[in-house]
Amino acid sequence: MTTAETLRAIVRTALHDARISQAEAARQVGLSTKHMSHMLTGKAPLTLDWADQIVALCGKRLTVRAVAVRPRRRHAAEEARP
Repeated sequence: MTTAETLRAIVRTALHDARISQAEAARQVGLSTKHMSHMLTGKAPLTLDWADQIVALCGKRLTVRAVAVRPRRRHAAEEARP
């Protein structure tokens, strides 16, 4: 699952859990229902700002973390290349 797909899923779940329709959320944040639908289906970008505003309607807060990852181990054939 991509980061964008995960973000959309988080927003859709927040709306569902709060029992707020996409139409109602769109009205409250000042979007058309069509644009809200497009953002939640991936036809239009869902920015962190919009996602934060929408989940706030649901009584939640969106947080973003950067975490360290272990570097991928290179294969012997890759290490031989300059």
